[in-house]
Amino acid sequence: MSGLVMKRIILIFLLVASIATLSYYQLVYANTDEPSIVRLMNSRKQKKDYDNLFNDGLFKSFTIEFSSTEFQSLLDSMQAYFDEYGTYQDNTMHKVTLTYSDGNSNDFSIQEVGFRTKSNTSRNLPMTLDWRNREVFHQTSFQLQFDATFDYSVNSNEYEILKSREAFNLKQLNFEFCKTFDSEYDEAMISEAYSYFLYEQAGVIVSNASYGIVYFKIDETFVGFGFYTIIEPIDNSFLKKNFDSDLLGDFGDLYKCTDTSGPADLSTSMNGLIGINENELNERYSYALKNNTLDGTRTHFDSLTGLINNLDNSAFFSLHQDELIDVDLFIRALAMGFLIGNTDDYRYNSNNYYLYFNIYTNKVIYIPFDLDNSLGFGKHQDLTYLYGVNYPLASSSDDQATLVKRIFEIEDNVNLYHQYLLDFSTNIFTFDAFYTDFITAKETYQDILVSENHLGNQVFSLRNIEWYINTKRTNVLSMLDALSD
Repeated sequence: MSGLVMKRIILIFLLVASIATLSYYQLVYANTDEPSIVRLMNSRKQKKDYDNLFNDGLFKSFTIEFSSTEFQSLLDSMQAYFDEYGTYQDNTMHKVTLTYSDGNSNDFSIQEVGFRTKSNTSRNLPMTLDWRNREVFHQTSFQLQFDATFDYSVNSNEYEILKSREAFNLKQLNFEFCKTFDSEYDEAMISEAYSYFLYEQAGVIVSNASYGIVYFKIDETFVGFGFYTIIEPIDNSFLKKNFDSDLLGDFGDLYKCTDTSGPADLSTSMNGLIGINENELNERYSYALKNNTLDGTRTHFDSLTGLINNLDNSAFFSLHQDELIDVDLFIRALAMGFLIGNTDDYRYNSNNYYLYFNIYTNKVIYIPFDLDNSLGFGKHQDLTYLYGVNYPLASSSDDQATLVKRIFEIEDNVNLYHQYLLDFSTNIFTFDAFYTDFITAKETYQDILVSENHLGNQVFSLRNIEWYINTKRTNVLSMLDALSD
């Protein structure tokens, strides 16, 4: 056999061996990597999960599982943020496992979910140490992010799966504990979720909301964290559900409007109040653009500034209101907000609403949120401490909210507002309707909250809700009758 032939045989042998070796390693890699990939996927029927999640008649529980290292990292990052900025508003995502269970025998877990605390004034550490160095747990509001990618590299399989992952047809899910004001719990417990329901019944585009029980599991430590309101976030998933996109799948601008850096009253006093939040630097704006940010580099906010400038011109608004804003939706929101006594909203406190600008028409849609001050509870602007139950249908204070002022300058709008107040008071805003949901929630959750000694309020009570709803309805109907005389 010649040397040339021998060399060819050796080369062929090496080639075959290389292919076999590569195939072997690919097989081993696939076999070891596949479980890592599969465990991050969520292949459930999410529309059904979404419907169950917001079904108030179903019992729901959420177990948030941390490693002790991850939980300590959460505490450390929040404390470091507080030490630098004087607030616990750190939005660092921490890795947890969520286990969900409901009354329809739906039980499942999702691994590597992002967890962060949320809220502005009520955000706090979920655990501190007392004077004897004992662990003391505290309710805090929080957000779960199902598409958090953590430290996976952009080109990895894990990153590609996580960046588009949803649960319950949502990218995120918010949890709000029942707040205290003047050292008192909202013992009615379902007030905020029911207020979202009332807005929805009034035809307002608003988040879905329900409630359930939350547990924290930190290694082997199991803590009942109490009763929480579960709220659908207002984000791209919300826009996709409620509005049409353009042909490229893009949506119009979405602004979150709060009193963070000044009143979000839609007046021309807007300098320095519009921008893109930079949490890492503790920079937040009263009008915070939530999408279409060009990775945080966008510097023009024409949709909002154009609206504000047009609102400043009374004559122009009167002629073009239907081109600028969905007037009907806004008046519906005004009427229901007035009935529930939501005085931490745009009308009374220049706070807590979103503005969405239609991608095709640029017409704005008003979306209320953060409804924990309602139905006779919470902080309010009523100096009589009667939760706005005796407020007039319209007052001079409405001039402070520019859009409300412009709306009420037009007689047809005022008449429509009165019509909706009559309709909602008669058919939607009733104590009997609230009481039905209240009893269902009490029978579903109270015994568990008490027997397991959960954090926060455990016993449901009607507090002053019957008085509030009945008195508010009576007063509104009386004022409407007086107008017709």
